Amino acid sequence: MKKFFLAAIGLSMLASCQQPAAVENTDKGIRLAYVRIDSLQSQYNYFQELVGELQAEEEKIIIELQRRQQELQTNLELYQQEAPKMTARQREANEADLRRVQQNYLQVEQAAQSQMMKRQNDLTLVMREDMNSAIEVLKEELNLDFILLYEEGGQIIYANDEFDITERMVYMLNENRDTPSEEEATEAAVEAADSA
Repeated sequence: MKKFFLAAIGLSMLASCQQPAAVENTDKGIRLAYVRIDSLQSQYNYFQELVGELQAEEEKIIIELQRRQQELQTNLELYQQEAPKMTARQREANEADLRRVQQNYLQVEQAAQSQMMKRQNDLTLVMREDMNSAIEVLKEELNLDFILLYEEGGQIIYANDEFDITERMVYMLNENRDTPSEEEATEAAVEAADSA
């Protein structure tokens, strides 16, 4: 009985070795594909949405910083006009106020830059999570060992179009965003209930 069992296992292993590989792009060796990063960014709808949001936030921040800078410049010009008429004590007080306003402006500018960097990092993290989910599915479907990012002028000098899975990944990413997961649907419902 034991010999029969071992023989059956051996035959099934031999049979499985003779099956053709379930790979779309190669029969043997390293199985790889690549994604064109520029095409991915231009065709992935959610990425375009996030870029638009980020640009709108950046524009608001720039407008606010320009307003504050103009205000500082106006105060400085006013001080320069009035300084000859002021006493030494008044000049010192005005200069201290100008330094305080300038310091405040620099702090606001630095906070705005930090806020934008954090927002960019958060969006990058969301994108990476979306891509990782799609990569997991694609690597299983296509039995891939590597999925590379390809961009003009990058580290990869040449890439055969047969191994380009950009369209497939873009389709998958857009579909996943069009039909949110149960977790995302639940989060959206909670946010809607909170805002009501």
